[in-house]
Amino acid sequence: MCLAFVFYQDMRYRAVYWICFPILAILLFGLKFSLTGFIDGLTEAGYGLLFLLIQLFFLWIYFSVKNKGMVNITNDYLGWGDILFLIAITFYLSPGNYVLFYISSLILVLIYALCTSSFQKENKHIPLAGLQAALLALLMMTDHLLSTFALYSDRWIYILMS
Repeated sequence: MCLAFVFYQDMRYRAVYWICFPILAILLFGLKFSLTGFIDGLTEAGYGLLFLLIQLFFLWIYFSVKNKGMVNITNDYLGWGDILFLIAITFYLSPGNYVLFYISSLILVLIYALCTSSFQKENKHIPLAGLQAALLALLMMTDHLLSTFALYSDRWIYILMS
């Protein structure tokens, strides 16, 4: 329900109440804690957060070089809601699944933005967190229905590779 609320708010208002993200993080960590344990959950969240920080650092460097000066990427390029959503989902997804979700969801959102850019004249902001929330909700439902993979564990990736 929390993911659906993030999706609705971001699609409708292009903004999400900040309180949704700590609630989402707590709910997702509670689910992961019940499946993997406290230490494994925190360790894997740490890996996801490290990956995200590295991504944000390189994004900041890119836009600073492009604009020939220091920039604040949250002013014009990336919303705080998008960053908070990406932080919140680290508390559920395993590191491998986080990277796969991060890359694939960015590609799908880019395709969405390219397809809808000619129709939307008044609001050019991309609802990144909302679309990623919808994708994660679909993945979580699929994960629940099919036991072939688990979003909270990288085991299914290793099975596919062997």
